Amino acid sequence: MVAAAAEAARTALDECKNPTVALVFATHNYPVGELREAAQAVASALPKGVRVVGGTVNGLIYDGARYDALFANRRAVAVVLFGGDELKAGVGFAPSPMGHPIETGKDLAKQVQEQLGVRATGGILLGTGLAAGATPCDQGLLDGIRSVNPRLRLSGTGLSGGMKVTGLIEPGFAFTPDRVEELGCVLVCFAGNVDMGFATANGMQAVGTGGFVTDAEGVMIKEIDGRRAADAILDLLAPKDDMASRALFEKNPMIMSIERGITLAAADPEGDFYWCHMPVIFTPEGYALDYFSARKGMALSVVKIDPAACMQAIGQAVTMLKEDAGSEEFDTVIAFSCSLRGFTLGTEVAGEETELRRHLKVKHQLGIVANGEIGCYRHGRPFYTGWVYALFGLA
Repeated sequence: MVAAAAEAARTALDECKNPTVALVFATHNYPVGELREAAQAVASALPKGVRVVGGTVNGLIYDGARYDALFANRRAVAVVLFGGDELKAGVGFAPSPMGHPIETGKDLAKQVQEQLGVRATGGILLGTGLAAGATPCDQGLLDGIRSVNPRLRLSGTGLSGGMKVTGLIEPGFAFTPDRVEELGCVLVCFAGNVDMGFATANGMQAVGTGGFVTDAEGVMIKEIDGRRAADAILDLLAPKDDMASRALFEKNPMIMSIERGITLAAADPEGDFYWCHMPVIFTPEGYALDYFSARKGMALSVVKIDPAACMQAIGQAVTMLKEDAGSEEFDTVIAFSCSLRGFTLGTEVAGEETELRRHLKVKHQLGIVANGEIGCYRHGRPFYTGWVYALFGLA
């Protein structure tokens, strides 16, 4: 890993002669003990003073190859350099935000603001993602960040350390040349005379009536339309006349949602888009765990997502990215593609990069196999979500 990281840094330096920040992505199947040394190797390969930060992810997609650590045990390191006369970049780094995500978000934003000297306009957040489990963390990070910089727009992903046999995500690691933090967080933000774009799409389409959340607390939906959440969700996703599906949904609603391509989601006020609120498990009390914290009063719709719509979401995201940045061509685009899209697309997932380039002229492109994505839909604020294709672009 150390040699690969140094090589990636030297290659990136050929394209970016005056970097200020290096963002390192490493697949989670490298030894944790090598992360700090790899970051040190990146720093040594770059001009003195470049800030080096990074994190572990489920996979990387680059130059036509998919390095999927989660399902194919392939590994790779990517180094993205940001710099130049027109672009200002700042970095925030923090240990685990568990138990205090809003305060951690504020700290990250203040670190960035102190370095930039001005308010950033956009950036990338690497948070805890699904590895936080039943603790609502990344949305808290976003709330804390935006309390310092209310107009900041972000894309990103949760960091990952792999997957347990139960299907739960292992904690990821954030790192610098000096520190490695389990469940740590990284914020890289930008300002200056540059055009940035953000986009989020998933291909979800409403297919039936839903219901209103009438009681919720944290990541638990307690009631929908005044009924136990589990009973209401089973009626919505697995009708009573299909007892076989109903039994499977009751046992594992997340897996069945993924296999059947049907789940619950909340409509975005900006347009025809739905934010995922997939039920993960049902508790003995009849509550439903929702990683993305549905709120009391929220309207939930039944939505479907199929391979065709899932792939079409890439073109939709690109259109939105171009409109947002006001440009047809981009220097750098980073795509955060939910690992669940791999289940939906099957073997077609290998064509994500080709599909992106079919719609977009971009000089440098990197894909991240993501774990709890962060994205902005049109002009809205960033949300913590899943099952999406989120883009960050520098024009």
